[in-house]
Amino acid sequence: MVCAHRGVYAFFIGFFVCSQISAVEVYGKGDKDDKSLTSPNSSLVIPVTEFQWKDHKALTWEDFKGPVNAASDESAAATHCGIGFRVNNIGASGKPEVVVYNSFYINKSWVRPDAKIPAILEHEQGHFDLCEIYTRKLRSLLFNFRFDIAEVKPALMNIFTEVNDLYERRQQAYESETSHGTNLAQQKKWQDIISKELN
Repeated sequence: MVCAHRGVYAFFIGFFVCSQISAVEVYGKGDKDDKSLTSPNSSLVIPVTEFQWKDHKALTWEDFKGPVNAASDESAAATHCGIGFRVNNIGASGKPEVVVYNSFYINKSWVRPDAKIPAILEHEQGHFDLCEIYTRKLRSLLFNFRFDIAEVKPALMNIFTEVNDLYERRQQAYESETSHGTNLAQQKKWQDIISKELN
C-alpha cells in the first residue's frame, strides 16, 4: 500500500490499513508502561497507538488493545505490524534520506481474554520479529541504492514490491508450518530460525 502526506512518501507492508504519516515530531515520556506521549511545550497527553521494534522489541499482552476480531472460534490473537519508510528532504549530499521502520499497531492488535498464554504470545512475537527481519532487508536495499532524483518514487516502489512479496510469502509460511502456533515442534523450529536471522 502507498500513502502520501505533505510530500512525504510512506510505504507499508503487513497486516494493517494504511494511515497517513505526520511530519510532526512527538517526544516520548520514556515509560514503557505509560502508553502516552506529551508534547515538550504543553501538558497535552497524546495516546500512543503504535511503537517501533527497536524501541519495544519484546511484546506483552498489554500491547494488544484492539477489539477482538476473530475470524473463527479458533482465532486467539492477531498481530498488526508493518514495514514503513518515509523519504525526507534531500540533504547536502543530494541524496534523499530514507528512514525505514517496523511498527506495531496497538489498537489493531488483539487477543481473546481466555488466550493470554505464553505460547500464543511467542507465536505473535514471531510475526513482529519477521517484520523486523524484512524491515532490515528493505533498509539495506535502500541504503545501498543509488537514486536518480527524477525517478525516486518508481525506484522505491520496485524495491518495496520485491521485499513485500518475500515478506508476505514468509509470513504465510510461518502461519502454515506452525499451524498458527499450535504445532509446537514447528513453532520452536521457526523461533530458532527467526532468532538466528535477527542476530
